Amino acid sequence: MADWEAVGLSAFDAQVYRQLLRDPGVPARQLAESLELPPATVEEAVARLAEAGLVRSGSEAAPAPVDPRSGLGMLVRERRAALDGVAAMTDQLAREFSAGQLQAEPSRLIEIAVGRDAIEARIDDMLRGATVQAVGTDTPPYVADGSHQVSSAELALLERGVKFRAIYAAEVLDHPGWVARLRSMAERGEQSRVLPQVPVKLLIVDGTTAILPLAGDGPSRPGQARAVVVTDSALTSALQVLFDQLWGQATPLRLTESAGADPVTTLINLLASGMKDEAIARQLGVSGRTLRRRISQVQDQLGATSRFQAGLQAGRNGWQGEGV
Repeated sequence: MADWEAVGLSAFDAQVYRQLLRDPGVPARQLAESLELPPATVEEAVARLAEAGLVRSGSEAAPAPVDPRSGLGMLVRERRAALDGVAAMTDQLAREFSAGQLQAEPSRLIEIAVGRDAIEARIDDMLRGATVQAVGTDTPPYVADGSHQVSSAELALLERGVKFRAIYAAEVLDHPGWVARLRSMAERGEQSRVLPQVPVKLLIVDGTTAILPLAGDGPSRPGQARAVVVTDSALTSALQVLFDQLWGQATPLRLTESAGADPVTTLINLLASGMKDEAIARQLGVSGRTLRRRISQVQDQLGATSRFQAGLQAGRNGWQGEGV
Protein backbone atom coordinates (compact mmCIF):
# COMPACT_ATOMS: atom_id res chain seq x y z
CA MET A 1 0.00 0.00 0.00
CA ALA A 2 3.05 2.25 -0.31
CA ASP A 3 1.48 3.88 -3.40
CA TRP A 4 -1.54 5.04 -1.38
CA GLU A 5 0.70 6.38 1.36
CA ALA A 6 2.40 8.54 -1.27
CA VAL A 7 -0.83 10.56 -1.54
CA GLY A 8 -1.46 10.68 2.20
CA LEU A 9 -3.85 7.72 2.55
CA SER A 10 -3.40 4.79 4.91
CA ALA A 11 -3.87 1.18 3.88
CA PHE A 12 -7.14 1.15 5.84
CA ASP A 13 -8.40 4.31 4.07
CA ALA A 14 -7.60 2.67 0.73
CA GLN A 15 -9.56 -0.44 1.74
CA VAL A 16 -12.63 1.65 2.59
CA TYR A 17 -12.32 3.63 -0.65
CA ARG A 18 -12.12 0.46 -2.74
CA GLN A 19 -15.22 -0.87 -1.03
CA LEU A 20 -17.02 2.39 -1.79
CA LEU A 21 -16.11 2.07 -5.45
CA ARG A 22 -17.75 -1.35 -5.49
CA ASP A 23 -20.83 -0.29 -3.46
CA PRO A 24 -21.30 3.46 -4.09
CA GLY A 25 -23.83 5.31 -1.95
CA VAL A 26 -24.40 2.60 0.67
CA PRO A 27 -24.90 3.88 4.26
CA ALA A 28 -21.76 4.07 6.35
CA ARG A 29 -23.10 1.49 8.83
CA GLN A 30 -23.82 -0.96 6.02
CA LEU A 31 -20.33 -0.33 4.69
CA ALA A 32 -18.95 -1.19 8.13
CA GLU A 33 -20.90 -4.45 8.11
CA SER A 34 -19.48 -5.35 4.67
CA LEU A 35 -15.96 -4.72 5.92
CA GLU A 36 -16.69 -6.38 9.32
CA LEU A 37 -15.35 -3.31 11.10
CA PRO A 38 -16.68 -1.05 13.88
CA PRO A 39 -18.94 1.70 12.43
CA ALA A 40 -17.04 4.47 14.21
CA THR A 41 -13.75 3.33 12.60
CA VAL A 42 -15.29 3.31 9.13
CA GLU A 43 -16.90 6.70 9.66
CA GLU A 44 -13.52 8.18 10.57
CA ALA A 45 -12.01 6.74 7.40
CA VAL A 46 -14.88 8.14 5.32
CA ALA A 47 -14.30 11.57 6.86
CA ARG A 48 -10.62 11.42 5.90
CA LEU A 49 -11.55 10.39 2.35
CA ALA A 50 -13.97 13.31 2.13
CA GLU A 51 -11.26 15.69 3.33
CA ALA A 52 -8.92 14.28 0.68
CA GLY A 53 -11.55 14.88 -2.01
CA LEU A 54 -12.25 11.21 -2.71
CA VAL A 55 -15.77 11.29 -1.23
CA ARG A 56 -18.26 14.01 -2.10
CA SER A 57 -18.60 16.54 0.69
CA GLY A 58 -21.77 16.19 2.75
CA SER A 59 -22.35 12.57 1.79
CA GLU A 60 -20.64 10.97 4.79
CA ALA A 61 -23.87 9.30 5.98
CA ALA A 62 -24.22 7.60 2.58
CA PRO A 63 -20.73 8.21 1.12
CA ALA A 64 -20.58 8.76 -2.64
CA PRO A 65 -17.06 8.16 -4.06
CA VAL A 66 -15.46 10.60 -6.48
CA ASP A 67 -14.13 9.28 -9.78
CA PRO A 68 -10.52 8.27 -8.98
CA ARG A 69 -9.32 9.87 -12.22
CA SER A 70 -10.22 13.27 -10.80
CA GLY A 71 -9.97 12.64 -7.06
CA LEU A 72 -6.66 10.79 -7.02
CA GLY A 73 -5.39 12.90 -9.91
CA MET A 74 -5.89 16.03 -7.81
CA LEU A 75 -4.07 14.45 -4.86
CA VAL A 76 -1.14 13.50 -7.09
CA ARG A 77 -0.91 17.03 -8.50
CA GLU A 78 -1.04 18.56 -5.02
CA ARG A 79 1.68 16.24 -3.77
CA ARG A 80 3.79 16.93 -6.83
CA ALA A 81 3.46 20.70 -6.32
CA ALA A 82 4.41 20.28 -2.67
CA LEU A 83 7.49 18.24 -3.61
CA ASP A 84 8.50 20.84 -6.19
CA GLY A 85 8.35 23.43 -3.42
CA VAL A 86 10.54 21.29 -1.20
CA ALA A 87 13.02 20.80 -4.05
CA ALA A 88 13.23 24.56 -4.58
CA MET A 89 13.79 25.08 -0.87
CA THR A 90 16.50 22.41 -0.76
CA ASP A 91 19.07 24.57 -2.54
CA GLN A 92 18.65 27.39 -0.04
CA LEU A 93 18.81 24.98 2.89
CA ALA A 94 21.93 23.39 1.40
CA ARG A 95 23.61 26.79 1.17
CA GLU A 96 22.70 27.55 4.77
CA PHE A 97 24.02 24.14 5.81
CA SER A 98 27.30 24.68 3.95
CA ALA A 99 27.72 28.14 5.44
CA GLY A 100 27.19 26.77 8.94
CA GLN A 101 29.59 23.89 8.36
CA LEU A 102 32.27 26.19 6.98
CA GLN A 103 31.93 28.56 9.90
CA ALA A 104 32.28 25.69 12.36
CA GLU A 105 35.06 23.97 10.41
CA PRO A 106 36.89 26.12 7.80
CA SER A 107 38.83 23.09 6.53
CA ARG A 108 35.64 22.02 4.77
CA LEU A 109 36.41 24.68 2.17
CA ILE A 110 38.78 22.21 0.54
CA GLU A 111 38.27 18.52 -0.17
CA ILE A 112 40.80 16.21 -1.82
CA ALA A 113 39.53 13.47 -4.14
CA VAL A 114 42.00 10.63 -4.64
CA GLY A 115 41.91 8.29 -7.62
CA ARG A 116 40.11 8.50 -10.94
CA ASP A 117 36.94 6.78 -9.70
CA ALA A 118 36.59 9.16 -6.75
CA ILE A 119 37.17 12.19 -8.98
CA GLU A 120 34.61 11.04 -11.55
CA ALA A 121 32.07 10.38 -8.77
CA ARG A 122 32.62 13.86 -7.34
CA ILE A 123 32.19 15.47 -10.76
CA ASP A 124 29.01 13.46 -11.29
CA ASP A 125 27.63 14.71 -7.95
CA MET A 126 28.46 18.30 -8.81
CA LEU A 127 26.78 18.13 -12.22
CA ARG A 128 23.65 16.53 -10.79
CA GLY A 129 23.43 19.26 -8.17
CA ALA A 130 23.81 22.16 -10.64
CA THR A 131 20.80 24.48 -10.77
CA VAL A 132 21.89 27.57 -12.74
CA GLN A 133 25.05 26.93 -14.74
CA ALA A 134 28.16 24.80 -15.09
CA VAL A 135 31.38 25.91 -16.78
CA GLY A 136 34.52 23.95 -17.50
CA THR A 137 37.77 23.59 -19.38
CA ASP A 138 39.18 20.40 -20.82
CA THR A 139 42.53 19.30 -22.17
CA PRO A 140 44.41 15.98 -22.58
CA PRO A 141 45.81 13.65 -21.34
CA TYR A 142 42.94 11.18 -20.93
CA VAL A 143 43.37 7.98 -18.99
CA ALA A 144 40.22 6.12 -19.96
CA ASP A 145 39.48 5.11 -23.54
CA GLY A 146 35.84 6.09 -23.00
CA SER A 147 36.62 9.61 -21.81
CA HIS A 148 34.80 11.04 -24.84
CA GLN A 149 31.51 9.45 -23.85
CA VAL A 150 28.78 11.75 -22.56
CA SER A 151 27.83 10.92 -18.97
CA SER A 152 24.26 10.60 -17.76
CA ALA A 153 24.89 13.52 -15.39
CA GLU A 154 25.85 15.78 -18.32
CA LEU A 155 22.75 14.76 -20.26
CA ALA A 156 20.52 15.29 -17.22
CA LEU A 157 22.03 18.73 -16.65
CA LEU A 158 21.24 19.87 -20.20
CA GLU A 159 17.78 18.31 -20.08
CA ARG A 160 17.04 20.36 -16.93
CA GLY A 161 17.88 23.51 -18.86
CA VAL A 162 21.04 24.28 -16.89
CA LYS A 163 23.40 26.45 -18.92
CA PHE A 164 26.64 24.61 -19.78
CA ARG A 165 29.71 26.40 -21.22
CA ALA A 166 32.96 24.60 -21.99
CA ILE A 167 36.38 25.52 -23.37
CA TYR A 168 38.41 22.81 -25.08
CA ALA A 169 42.06 22.65 -26.05
CA ALA A 170 42.45 22.21 -29.82
CA GLU A 171 44.28 18.95 -29.13
CA VAL A 172 41.05 17.44 -27.78
CA LEU A 173 39.66 17.30 -31.30
CA ASP A 174 42.43 14.96 -32.42
CA HIS A 175 41.42 12.27 -29.94
CA PRO A 176 39.15 9.48 -31.23
CA GLY A 177 35.46 10.03 -30.60
CA TRP A 178 35.72 13.59 -29.33
CA VAL A 179 34.40 15.37 -32.41
CA ALA A 180 31.26 13.22 -32.28
CA ARG A 181 30.91 13.91 -28.56
CA LEU A 182 31.24 17.68 -28.94
CA ARG A 183 28.80 17.73 -31.84
CA SER A 184 26.30 15.77 -29.76
CA MET A 185 26.70 18.09 -26.78
CA ALA A 186 26.29 21.18 -28.98
CA GLU A 187 23.07 19.78 -30.40
CA ARG A 188 21.79 19.39 -26.83
CA GLY A 189 22.60 22.98 -25.91
CA GLU A 190 26.20 23.10 -24.72
CA GLN A 191 28.04 26.29 -25.65
CA SER A 192 31.62 25.40 -26.52
CA ARG A 193 34.74 27.28 -27.53
CA VAL A 194 38.30 26.28 -28.38
CA LEU A 195 41.78 27.57 -27.58
CA PRO A 196 45.14 26.41 -28.97
CA GLN A 197 46.07 25.53 -25.38
CA VAL A 198 44.09 25.27 -22.15
CA PRO A 199 46.14 25.68 -18.94
CA VAL A 200 44.13 23.37 -16.67
CA LYS A 201 41.15 21.07 -16.46
CA LEU A 202 38.42 22.73 -14.44
CA LEU A 203 34.74 22.46 -13.56
CA ILE A 204 32.75 25.12 -11.69
CA VAL A 205 29.11 24.61 -10.72
CA ASP A 206 26.80 27.52 -9.93
CA GLY A 207 29.84 29.69 -9.27
CA THR A 208 30.22 28.14 -5.81
CA THR A 209 31.94 24.77 -6.15
CA ALA A 210 34.99 24.02 -8.29
CA ILE A 211 37.11 20.95 -8.96
CA LEU A 212 40.53 20.89 -10.62
CA PRO A 213 43.44 18.44 -10.74
CA LEU A 214 46.33 18.63 -8.28
CA ALA A 215 48.56 15.85 -9.62
CA GLY A 216 49.06 14.69 -13.15
CA ASP A 217 47.30 11.54 -14.25
CA GLY A 218 48.42 9.31 -17.02
CA PRO A 219 47.84 5.87 -18.51
CA SER A 220 50.69 4.43 -16.46
CA ARG A 221 49.40 5.71 -13.10
CA PRO A 222 45.60 6.03 -13.09
CA GLY A 223 45.40 5.51 -9.33
CA GLN A 224 47.62 8.50 -8.55
CA ALA A 225 45.21 11.15 -9.77
CA ARG A 226 44.41 13.88 -7.27
CA ALA A 227 41.86 16.67 -7.51
CA VAL A 228 40.91 19.48 -5.18
CA VAL A 229 37.30 20.49 -4.62
CA VAL A 230 36.91 24.10 -3.47
CA THR A 231 33.66 25.35 -1.97
CA ASP A 232 32.25 28.87 -1.89
CA SER A 233 35.40 30.89 -1.30
CA ALA A 234 37.60 33.58 -2.79
CA LEU A 235 39.46 30.83 -4.66
CA THR A 236 36.23 29.68 -6.29
CA SER A 237 35.54 33.24 -7.39
CA ALA A 238 39.08 33.56 -8.76
CA LEU A 239 38.67 30.36 -10.78
CA GLN A 240 35.42 31.73 -12.21
CA VAL A 241 37.26 34.90 -13.25
CA LEU A 242 39.95 32.73 -14.91
CA PHE A 243 37.29 30.86 -16.87
CA ASP A 244 35.59 34.07 -17.96
CA GLN A 245 38.90 35.46 -19.22
CA LEU A 246 39.66 32.28 -21.18
CA TRP A 247 36.11 32.28 -22.56
CA GLY A 248 36.63 35.80 -23.92
CA GLN A 249 39.84 34.70 -25.68
CA ALA A 250 38.45 31.46 -27.11
CA THR A 251 36.90 30.90 -30.52
CA PRO A 252 33.35 29.47 -30.84
CA LEU A 253 33.45 25.81 -31.77
CA ARG A 254 31.17 25.12 -34.74
CA LEU A 255 30.92 21.40 -35.37
CA THR A 256 27.19 20.99 -35.85
CA GLU A 257 26.23 20.00 -39.36
CA SER A 258 23.84 22.72 -40.53
CA ALA A 259 21.66 21.96 -43.50
CA GLY A 260 22.85 23.56 -46.72
CA ALA A 261 26.29 24.51 -45.35
CA ASP A 262 28.78 24.80 -48.20
CA PRO A 263 32.09 22.88 -48.06
CA VAL A 264 34.11 26.05 -47.52
CA THR A 265 32.08 27.05 -44.47
CA THR A 266 32.53 23.57 -43.04
CA LEU A 267 36.27 23.74 -43.69
CA ILE A 268 36.49 27.20 -42.08
CA ASN A 269 34.72 25.98 -38.97
CA LEU A 270 37.08 23.03 -38.65
CA LEU A 271 40.12 25.26 -39.16
CA ALA A 272 38.87 27.64 -36.49
CA SER A 273 38.58 24.73 -34.08
CA GLY A 274 42.33 24.09 -34.37
CA MET A 275 41.97 20.52 -35.59
CA LYS A 276 44.99 18.92 -37.24
CA ASP A 277 44.98 18.26 -40.97
CA GLU A 278 44.58 14.52 -40.54
CA ALA A 279 41.50 14.96 -38.35
CA ILE A 280 39.94 17.50 -40.72
CA ALA A 281 40.56 15.23 -43.70
CA ARG A 282 38.76 12.41 -41.92
CA GLN A 283 35.80 14.67 -41.16
CA LEU A 284 35.55 15.89 -44.78
CA GLY A 285 36.28 12.52 -46.33
CA VAL A 286 39.08 13.86 -48.56
CA SER A 287 42.74 13.06 -49.04
CA GLY A 288 45.47 14.98 -47.28
CA ARG A 289 46.62 16.42 -50.61
CA THR A 290 43.14 17.72 -51.46
CA LEU A 291 42.78 19.21 -48.00
CA ARG A 292 46.09 21.05 -48.19
CA ARG A 293 45.08 22.53 -51.55
CA ARG A 294 41.77 23.77 -50.14
CA ILE A 295 43.43 25.25 -47.06
CA SER A 296 45.97 27.07 -49.24
CA GLN A 297 43.17 28.59 -51.33
CA VAL A 298 41.30 29.74 -48.21
CA GLN A 299 44.48 31.30 -46.77
CA ASP A 300 45.07 33.20 -50.02
CA GLN A 301 41.52 34.53 -50.07
CA LEU A 302 41.73 35.68 -46.44
CA GLY A 303 45.31 36.93 -46.59
CA ALA A 304 46.19 34.64 -43.69
CA THR A 305 49.70 33.37 -43.04
CA SER A 306 48.64 30.13 -41.33
CA ARG A 307 45.76 27.70 -41.35
CA PHE A 308 44.77 28.54 -37.75
CA GLN A 309 44.89 32.26 -38.48
CA ALA A 310 42.61 31.66 -41.45
CA GLY A 311 40.11 29.93 -39.22
CA LEU A 312 40.24 32.69 -36.62
CA GLN A 313 39.83 35.48 -39.16
CA ALA A 314 36.92 33.80 -40.86
CA GLY A 315 35.24 32.92 -37.56
CA ARG A 316 35.51 36.45 -36.16
CA ASN A 317 34.78 38.44 -39.31
CA GLY A 318 32.18 36.22 -40.95
CA TRP A 319 32.82 34.22 -44.10
CA GLN A 320 31.74 35.44 -47.50
CA GLY A 321 33.63 33.42 -50.02
CA GLU A 322 33.24 31.18 -53.01
CA GLY A 323 33.63 27.44 -53.02
CA VAL A 324 37.10 25.98 -53.40
